[in-house]
Amino acid sequence: MGREIAPQELSYFYQKTGEAIWHLQFVEDYLIKLYLVGSIHLKINGITGKNVESKSKQYNKKTLGQLIGLLDGSEIVTDEFIESLKAYNDIRKWVVHNSMRETENCLYSQQDRDFFINRTTKFTDMSVDIQKDIEARLWELTISGGISPEEVISRANTTVDAWKNAT
Repeated sequence: MGREIAPQELSYFYQKTGEAIWHLQFVEDYLIKLYLVGSIHLKINGITGKNVESKSKQYNKKTLGQLIGLLDGSEIVTDEFIESLKAYNDIRKWVVHNSMRETENCLYSQQDRDFFINRTTKFTDMSVDIQKDIEARLWELTISGGISPEEVISRANTTVDAWKNAT
């Protein structure tokens, strides 16, 4: 038996959807960094330390699918990682484009509400796992490229401090 969704539940749906999309954007940003750092490290794709900033602006406009396409078949990531990104992208399409349409009955059905929350939360969890995988690969590339973790952390702290002090 169904019941109408409560306002607090609807607010929770919106919060979970926003959280999922926020983490998606982190994954896209991390993938851009991985592609750039990997390309510089492996000396591929015409990306160098001198043109990385302009390339970064170019890649910031790419969608998740396009970023997966850039990495697919490259030496930067494994085929297994690409397959996990493709599975992730399939769920992303549902979250961004179809979640409301396919579960519009969730406003009245507990089963559909549970499905929506579980799938959206799974997507967010996948996002966090992918971010961790990318971070580990970035550390490998950075350290093998001769840049110390301390130097990276120092630069990151300087950047964050500049953001905090910006008006």
